[in-house]
Amino acid sequence: MKMKNKDLDFESAFHRLNEIVTTLESGSASLEQSLELFEEGMKLIEFSRKQLSDAEERVQTLIKTENGFREEPGVK
Repeated sequence: MKMKNKDLDFESAFHRLNEIVTTLESGSASLEQSLELFEEGMKLIEFSRKQLSDAEERVQTLIKTENGFREEPGVK
C-alpha cells in the first residue's frame, strides 16, 4: 500500500518502511515490485531524514532560547 503525501507523517513513513523491508526480505515480491518498493523506500527515507532534521533544529532552538540565546534558523 503506497502512502500518499497528504497522509504522510514521520510515524507513518517509519511504519511503511518497516512493511517494505519485511516484504523485500521475504523475497515474495517480483523483481519489478521489488524495484518499486525500493524506490518508495528511498523516498520515505529522504522524507524521514528531513523530518528528523527539522525536529533537531526546533529542539536546538528551544534549548538555546531557554539558556538565554537564540539560534537563527539554518545556522549551526
